[in-house]
Amino acid sequence: MTRHLNATGAIIALVVIVLLACSPQVILSEIIGATETQTPVVQVSTKIAQVATPLATATDTPMASATATSAPSATPIVGPTGTPTLPPLPLRTDLPTLALREWQRPANDNGRCMHFLPTGYFTPRDFEIQIPRLKGLQIRWVLALYADENQLRLAAQQFKAAGVVPVWRKTLRAYQRYYAWDRDIKILNEFGLPPYFQIYNEPEIEEEWEGREINREQWVGSFVQTAKDVYNAGGFVGLQLLDQDWLRLVIQEIKARKGERIFGRMFFVPHPYGANHPPNYTEDETSVLGFRMYADIFQKEIGFVPPFIAGEGGWKFKATDDNRFPIIDDKLHAKYHVELFNWFLTGKLSDGAPLPDYLFAFCPWILAGQMEGAAWYDSFEGNRELTIAEVKKLPPTATRKFSWSR
Repeated sequence: MTRHLNATGAIIALVVIVLLACSPQVILSEIIGATETQTPVVQVSTKIAQVATPLATATDTPMASATATSAPSATPIVGPTGTPTLPPLPLRTDLPTLALREWQRPANDNGRCMHFLPTGYFTPRDFEIQIPRLKGLQIRWVLALYADENQLRLAAQQFKAAGVVPVWRKTLRAYQRYYAWDRDIKILNEFGLPPYFQIYNEPEIEEEWEGREINREQWVGSFVQTAKDVYNAGGFVGLQLLDQDWLRLVIQEIKARKGERIFGRMFFVPHPYGANHPPNYTEDETSVLGFRMYADIFQKEIGFVPPFIAGEGGWKFKATDDNRFPIIDDKLHAKYHVELFNWFLTGKLSDGAPLPDYLFAFCPWILAGQMEGAAWYDSFEGNRELTIAEVKKLPPTATRKFSWSR
C-alpha cells in the first residue's frame, strides 16, 4: 500500500513539474479547452532580403516625405576581418550590356537636342506650340521634365508622334526617393520609346536640398538604390553630376556593391555651359568641351565611356562671366550654337578633335519659358530670332556619323 502511494505521489509530482514548465495560457487551455491565436515564428533567412518596389496607382505619385533626410539602408554583412560591408545589389541577370552602337537613338539622328521646358506640367496647348518649333529646328532629342505619370503619358505620346526621343527627368529633389519607375517605364513601352531616365539633377547644389544640409553620403545611397530599381525595371540609368569627386564616389560605391551590370546600361548627363567663352575654349571646365573631363573619369574607373547626353549647356544670352571675352549677344549666341550643332555633322569638335562616339546629343538650355532669360522662345528677353533662323539653315537631311558607319 505504501509502495502504491509513493508511486502515485511521484506521478502527481511529475505532472506538476510539467505544468509549471508550461505557460499559464497553455495550462488554461488544457483545463478549459480554450483556443488561442498563436504568434507565428518568423524564420530568419541567411539570404539578403530584396525589398519589392511598390507600384503606385495611376493617380498616385509615390515619393518619400519631403521631410525625410535619412538615406536608404541596407543590412551590412560582416566580412572575415569583422569589417561591415554593404550587400551586393540584387540585379537582373537577363539584361545585356549595350555597346555604344546598340543604344536606341532617333531616326535620322543629327545629335540635335533641346532642354524642353522648365516645368514638368504640360497642357495639350503646350505641345501645339512647342512641337512645330522642335520640328522647325530639326530637333531629334529633348530633355524633358515630368511631374507624374499623367504628364509622362501626355508628353510621351506627343514626342513619339513628332519623331523625337526624350530623355526624362522626374521632378525630384536630392533628398527624396521615388518608387514608381516600373510603372513609368511600362508607359514608355506602350509608346515604343526608349527608357532614358535621368535620376536626380545637380545634387551638389543647395537649391536641390531646399534648406537642408547637403549630404553626399545620403544622396549616393539614394542614387545607388534608385539605379538598381530603374535597371531592374528595364530602364536606362541616367547619372547627372557636376562634381568630379561625387562621380568617382558613386562609381566606386556601385562597384563595391557588385553592381557593375548597371554600367552596361548607364548614360551620363553633363551640363557643359560655355559662359561667354568661345566654342574652342579649353583653359578650364567652363566650356562646352568640358564634358571630356568626365569621360576621363569613366575610362579610368570602369574601362570605357558610356553614352553622354548633355542635358543642359550651351551659351546663355547676355552672359558676361569672363571679362576677357565679349558678352553673348544675339550674333555670338547664333554663331556659337550653330558651330556646336555642326559638331555632329562634320565629326569634329571646335578645337579640331574628333567628335567622340559617346557624345550622343547636346541639349542647350532652354527651348521656351517666359521667366527664362536664356530661352530661345517666349523669354522676357525676347526670342532668339537670329539663332533660330541660323539653326534652321543647317542641312535638313544631314545625319550624325559614328566611327562604325563612316
